[in-house]
Formats: sequence, C-alpha cells, structure tokens
Amino acid sequence: PHAIAFDGFRWHTRAFCLKDDCFKDFLLSRIIDIRGSRESETSADDDRDWHSEVTLEIAPHPELSETQAKVIALDYGMRGGKAKIKVRRALLYYALRRLGLDTDPAARRPQDQQIVLLNAADLDARAAALIGASGSGAAG
Repeated sequence: PHAIAFDGFRWHTRAFCLKDDCFKDFLLSRIIDIRGSRESETSADDDRDWHSEVTLEIAPHPELSETQAKVIALDYGMRGGKAKIKVRRALLYYALRRLGLDTDPAARRPQDQQIVLLNAADLDARAAALIGASGSGAAG
C-alpha cells in the first residue's frame, strides 16, 4: 500500500494488486487475510490515477429558488455561483457519490440534490464513465 484515504464514510488503502496487475482501492475493514505478498516491481509513482487530479465544477441546482441557491452557494464557498473542487482521479468515484453527483440530476428533487456538476462533458472518458456508475469503480 502507498496511501490511505477516507471517503467520508470508510477508510481505504491504495495498493498495487498483483492478481489483477493494477492499482486498486481496498477497504481496510474488509481486509481479513492476505493471499500472498512479494516485492513488486511497480512503484507508487506508477499509480497515475493517484497522482493526477480532476476538477469538478459545481453550482446550485438550477431549479432551486434564488434564496435556496444563495444558501447552497454559501455552504460550498461558491463565488459567482460556482465552485471548483480538485479530486484525485483515484478518489473521483467516492467524491461523486459523496456529493450525490453519481446519478442523473433529474432522478432526484432539487431540494434533495442541491448541486449539479457543470463540467461533466469536459471530464475525460474514464472520469465521465464514473458519473453514472452504480456501485462499481472500487475493489473491496
């Protein structure tokens, strides 16, 4: 493992998975046993998703009243009705879920989903694919 992260609900460790030959997130609470361990030729520096960032641009849901939108803007420290949130690409799935941005905004009432993602179209294909994910995207 080369990193530990908290997604707002649970603790994860980021490590190279020898079985799947890629970096993954593992829930600490689910690690019961290790099936094998050996020195890896892969370095933490090779984890591109951990070392790259994605910027999420959010705004109050457009169907909120002006007063409600102002309150949400204050909650998120928005300026000019927008806020930018930098997220490690490896943690993008968790950030989208935590912010409620992992589902179609039309699927929830504006009072329940108070923010919208403005730059979904600007995210690269891999990041954009996570926006509609329902439960996939992480190991453990």
